[in-house]
Amino acid sequence: MTPKSHALTTWTRIVALAVFAVVAFVAPARAASVPIQEVTSPGGIKAWLVRDDKLPLIALHFAFRGGVEQDAPDKQGLAVLAAALLTEGAGPYDAAAFQQKLADQSIQLGLSAGRDALEGDVKTLRATRGAAFDLLRLALTQPRFDAEAIERLRGQQLTRIKLQQGDPEWQARRALFAQVFGDHSYGQRQLGSPAPLGGLTRDDVRGFAARHLARDNLVVAVAGDIAPDELAKALDYVFGALPAAARLAPVPDFVASAASATLLVPREGTQTQLLFTRPMPRRDDPDWYAAEIVNYILGGGGFTSRLMREVRAREGLTYGISTGLAPMDHASLLMGQAAADNPKAGRAYDLVMQVWRDLYRDGATADEIQAAKDYLTGALPLRLTSTEAIADILVAIQLQHLGIDYLDRRSDLIRAVSAEDVQRVIRRWFAPEPLTWALVGEPEGITPTFTQEQTKD
Repeated sequence: MTPKSHALTTWTRIVALAVFAVVAFVAPARAASVPIQEVTSPGGIKAWLVRDDKLPLIALHFAFRGGVEQDAPDKQGLAVLAAALLTEGAGPYDAAAFQQKLADQSIQLGLSAGRDALEGDVKTLRATRGAAFDLLRLALTQPRFDAEAIERLRGQQLTRIKLQQGDPEWQARRALFAQVFGDHSYGQRQLGSPAPLGGLTRDDVRGFAARHLARDNLVVAVAGDIAPDELAKALDYVFGALPAAARLAPVPDFVASAASATLLVPREGTQTQLLFTRPMPRRDDPDWYAAEIVNYILGGGGFTSRLMREVRAREGLTYGISTGLAPMDHASLLMGQAAADNPKAGRAYDLVMQVWRDLYRDGATADEIQAAKDYLTGALPLRLTSTEAIADILVAIQLQHLGIDYLDRRSDLIRAVSAEDVQRVIRRWFAPEPLTWALVGEPEGITPTFTQEQTKD
C-alpha cells in the first residue's frame, strides 16, 4: 500500500479509501469532547484510544521516534528505503503475496520515514482486524527484505530523486535546508542521492530495522470500533515481540546562525520560487502559543494575513504566500513560501521584508490577536472528522509530549496569551534578522549573498 509521508514537513498525505472518509464524528465546539482512554497491555505497551462503534472501522496509527536524521551521512536514504520495505514481504509471504493478502481483505497498511519519526498506519474493517493485526505484526517483527524488493524500491526511490530535481520548490527547499542546517543531520536529504542509495545493502536495511523498531520509542493511537480490553491484547500481539530498547544515534540540538543570507539558485523559466525561514521557539517553550498567534497574523491566516493582503491582494505579486511553524525535536523554524514572475520577484522580496519590519516595529493590533485566537481555537476540532484523522492527531500529540489532556487544555492555553505576550514574542522571535532566503529562478531586482548551482545528483 502507499506509505504516508511525515511531517515538516514531507508535505503530502495518502488519499484514504472512501469508506474511511465518512466516519461520523461531528466537529465539536471543543476538541475536549473527544474522549481519550489510555490503554495499557499486560506487557506494558500503552496506546491512546478513542472508541466509536457507529461504524465498523478501526484506524491504528503508530510511530517509532527517530527518523531520517538517524541516517549516517554516507547512507542517506536508508530510513526511507527501509520503512517502505517493511510491507514488501514478511514471514511466509513475499512482496506479491503480502500485498495480495492486504488487498483481499481491503486492509490498508503503510509505513514511511520522515524527520524525527518512522510512522505507520493500519486501516481496517472490524471484521478483518485479526488479519490486519497479523500482517502488521509480521511486517514489524519478520520483514523479509528480499533482494528483488530492495532493488525494485531502490529503483523507485532513484526515480523520485530525479523527479525532485525538476521541481523548483524542492530545489529551493534543498538549498535552504543545506544553508540553514549545514552539517546538522536535519540538513540531510530524506531520499538520499544516487551514489549512497546505490551502495545500501540488505545488511544496512536489516540493521536499521533492528536498531529502530523497539518498544521504548513506540507510540500508538487507535480510533474506531474496538474495546479497551481487546486493544490491550492486540498491542502485545502486534508489538510485544519487538526489542525492549531502540539503539538510536544521539542528535544534537540545532544552534541557528545569527546571520541573514540570501541564496540564489539560477534556473531558467518565467517564475522564481521564494522560500524563507528563521528560528522559532521549540514546541515546549512557553512562547509557543504566542508564536502561533503571530505566525497567523504574519502569513498563516490565509487572506487575513498581512503578507497575503500586501503581497498578493494589494500588489498582485504572487498567487499566494504563506508561513507556518515547523517544530522538530531538535529545532524549530518558521517557514514561508511564495512564487512570483521574475520581473516581480524583487518587489515581492522587498515587500515581504517591509511587512516583516512593520510587524516587528509596530506589533500586532488587538483585532488581529483576537482573530488569530478565534481561528486557532476552532481549527483543530474541525480536523477531528474521521478515525484516521483522530488517530493521526493523537500520535502527533504523543510525539510532541503534550499530554493526554492536551485537547482539553489547548483552547485555554491559546486564550490565555495576552496582548503583552504577543508583543514580547514579536520582539524576541520575529526580528527580520536572521532571515534566510532561497530563491530558485531568474529573479530581477535581488542581489543575493551568494549563488550556487541546482542539485543535479
